[in-house]
Amino acid sequence: MKRSMALGAFAILLTVSAAHAATAVGASAEKADEISKDIEFTKQKLADAEQKQRQVLSGLYEINKRIKKTVTERGTLSQQRSILEVNIKNLTDKVDELDSKAKLQRAQLAERLKAIYKLGGQPLARFILNADSSVSMDRNLKILGIVAQRDLELIKGYRHDVQDLQNKRKSLAQRLENLKSVEARISTQETKLVAEQNLKNKLLNGIRKSKMFAENKISALREKSEQFNVEDAGVFDALFKASFMDSKGELPRPLEGVVTQKFGLIKAKDHPYTLNSKGIFISAATGSAIKSVFAGKAAYVGELPGFGNTLIVDHGDHYYSVYSHAGEIKVTTGDEITQSQIVATSGDASADLPAGMYFEIRHFSEPYDPQQWMKGL
Repeated sequence: MKRSMALGAFAILLTVSAAHAATAVGASAEKADEISKDIEFTKQKLADAEQKQRQVLSGLYEINKRIKKTVTERGTLSQQRSILEVNIKNLTDKVDELDSKAKLQRAQLAERLKAIYKLGGQPLARFILNADSSVSMDRNLKILGIVAQRDLELIKGYRHDVQDLQNKRKSLAQRLENLKSVEARISTQETKLVAEQNLKNKLLNGIRKSKMFAENKISALREKSEQFNVEDAGVFDALFKASFMDSKGELPRPLEGVVTQKFGLIKAKDHPYTLNSKGIFISAATGSAIKSVFAGKAAYVGELPGFGNTLIVDHGDHYYSVYSHAGEIKVTTGDEITQSQIVATSGDASADLPAGMYFEIRHFSEPYDPQQWMKGL
């Protein structure tokens, strides 16, 4: 009898334990499902924040270009204004000088006329008629006529020069006013651009805070997922894997060699023009190993005009690395590529380039200086 009661109690205990276990499993499964949904929601928020950040960064880049153009235009106008101001000052000095000469000449002519007037009557007639012959008299009359005509022409010349210089001064003054007006308009435009830039910077800071909050939440969810064995916990490996942007300054060099052409403006040797290099050229022995600077997927393999045999690797988030002037490319389009994987060999020397490789880093279509991304390059 006692044995039967004991067995019955044990059976009840097992039933209760099983019920508790089932309840615990159900709660665990419910919690795991809740965490999975939270993970997906937070992932989406993080992706949205990333997209907004890229849009704001793109807008900031355009604003910075416009500000740079505006500053350049304003500097050019300021230089033109300084030249005009100097020219106006020089013309004003010349006008003042001619005015002084004209006044002096008029004063001299007035004195001469006064003297002639005082000589009026017999003295003047005596000067004109007191001649040995008619030839001498004609000569005396011509002398007086020449002196008077010369004085008149000189005064007319001064007046003409003064008028001409005044017209030029007015023209330059008008140009100066126009330049000042354009300068004021450009300055206003620059102020608006700076204000827009500041607004976008604030927006960018807000987006970055949202991203940081989402990343912190994902970290907390990761810890919870380990407790409840959430099947979707593997998404964290992708979420927390270093991105191409995070690796700036730490990327390995794609080829062992010497950088013989840098990024940016370069002066060509054979002609006086300045060229804009959107990448770098690394000189190395023909056939040297070219390695991928970061994990990604081969987006393009083939010939590009002016660049030769080329490989483009997509690293995600619209970041690309470009390997040109290659000899043999060892991957095909669509291949998954790991960091430091040998993907090609350096090309031969040509008429335009030495042996080695041309290399670019781009975000969307915008080129970046590879040396700022490489470690020890």
